[in-house]
Amino acid sequence: MRGLLNTSLAVFLLFASLSQADSAGHQKVKRHIQTASVTGTYKFVINKLEVLELPDKRVRISFLGVWPNDHSRVETRNMGGFDQTVSLKGRTATVKLGEGGEGDEPCVITLQFRPGKVIAKQEGSMSQCGFGFNVEADGTYVKTSSKPPSFQ
Repeated sequence: MRGLLNTSLAVFLLFASLSQADSAGHQKVKRHIQTASVTGTYKFVINKLEVLELPDKRVRISFLGVWPNDHSRVETRNMGGFDQTVSLKGRTATVKLGEGGEGDEPCVITLQFRPGKVIAKQEGSMSQCGFGFNVEADGTYVKTSSKPPSFQ
């Protein structure tokens, strides 16, 4: 019986710490506000994003994408990348590559920064990205370092 009471008390305290009541008795859930910088290095398989948050609500983003081609007798790697400085709107940055034209849309890569990761979504014409064959920016990149990149 005592174990059940201790467990019930622990559950009650957990929920009480997660919410608070307003003057009308309605429950308000506390929300975690992310304030950490997006600066750092992010990796997805062998692709890499390096990000430097700048003071004017802009970010410098360096992308290196790699597609291993091991179907031939000699292993080769298709590669592609970009290095752009773009606006950071909230926790989202959008990189536009290529002009489009003759029926092609530009290549647009949207980066949504979340705690400890960034979700990259590539849309538009792959040819406008200028990457090697099968190289794409899509993926969920995990933050591996918070150190500012050196951008060599």
